[in-house]
Amino acid sequence: MRICWLLVLLLVACERPFVETTQPELQVIEPDLTEVQTSQVITILVKSTHFRILKEVSLNGVQMKPAPPGPGHWTTSLGLRHGINRFYLDATDEEGVSRRDTAYAVYLPHQISRNAPALPEGRGGHSTIRLRDGSVMVTGGARQQGNLAQSESFLLDPTSDRFIQMEARLLTPRTGHTASLLPDGKVLIVGGSRIDSPSEVSDLIETVEIIDPTASQPGFIELPVRGQAIRRTHHTAIIHEDNGELLLDLAGGYGDLNYGANPFFGVRQDLRTFRIESDEVIALNTRASAPFIYEPVAGHTVTQSQPDSYFILGSQFMNGDAINGNMRIHYPGGSRVDFSPLPGLRIPRTYHATASIFGGIFGLFGGRLESSDISLQIEIFHESTDQFFTLRPSQPMVTRYDHTATSTGLRAILLVGGFNQNGTATPVSEFVLFSSR
Repeated sequence: MRICWLLVLLLVACERPFVETTQPELQVIEPDLTEVQTSQVITILVKSTHFRILKEVSLNGVQMKPAPPGPGHWTTSLGLRHGINRFYLDATDEEGVSRRDTAYAVYLPHQISRNAPALPEGRGGHSTIRLRDGSVMVTGGARQQGNLAQSESFLLDPTSDRFIQMEARLLTPRTGHTASLLPDGKVLIVGGSRIDSPSEVSDLIETVEIIDPTASQPGFIELPVRGQAIRRTHHTAIIHEDNGELLLDLAGGYGDLNYGANPFFGVRQDLRTFRIESDEVIALNTRASAPFIYEPVAGHTVTQSQPDSYFILGSQFMNGDAINGNMRIHYPGGSRVDFSPLPGLRIPRTYHATASIFGGIFGLFGGRLESSDISLQIEIFHESTDQFFTLRPSQPMVTRYDHTATSTGLRAILLVGGFNQNGTATPVSEFVLFSSR
């Protein structure tokens, strides 16, 4: 008898309709949210890819309306604030199964201004650093791709509208080097090469120079390097402190891959650490003992995002492929350093320039593409979401690579120098101005 009742219950259960619990999915058709939006109010059009009819679709809790071209399409308007905008799409089908998706839209009104201080002469492969008093110092570089490096430095006073040549000159002309601002206001010059686009280890510069721009008669002074030499160009440099010590980390770049009796020129993948003393620079590791970053990369950029966090952005083109070199570098304390990967650029590029815009939003400007063309689009990186967005400039920009980008004020980025498509360095600067309203 118990068996019969069990069979009856099973038959009754089988008569209940089976409801597929697959959640409804929505696809944003318009606008293209991978691009920075140019209008403060946008019309969102979504399409359902669900196999059942949707009963309701809402954006941030407000119901969307059915829209052309027909069933499964929904639309509504969305007002954007400056920067990144996060919004929620909720969909519920006729069986009551729901799903929430998160999407992002970026709104960054801007303008390009050529009304910017020009260099006295063209430079590419130079370094640019903003000093503590707001001045901007440009050092070294080359006049033509493949030509000899130069030793001149130029200074833009915050009250001036032009760069003036400084009396102080580099002890060793160099290009592809880094300039780092130290806590005491001095500037540290590291690495580089004697000619632009070097191809041999012998072209690299091993010396380190330092200058105090605030001195009554500033001049470059050489700091001896103790330990395995610095042999790299078009690398990046990070200054950080640990237990009262001032440290310098050098990542990537073109340089010596072997050291020893058989030097070999190539793209480096190591991150070497040096301690900066008042009278010397001391290597704390060697290429063999240094930690490795995710990919070999050169012509990349490094930008500080948090007091103990930085990110590297750039691509490496090898055998027809664009290798993603993007990563985050974090210093949790002690001698430890952590690496974590970041998504690839929407437009893979190298020899570009990067600068902070505001509030965890950073811009990538110019640079070379895999085809050797120069990128005319700006790319926007939003740090907390690790997302990239393309931005079509509001006005034509100077075509340039191996240039610099410097944040000079509230939402103002100064682009200086660089090479054009023919490899000639330009003296022209331009501002990229991001509006706050």
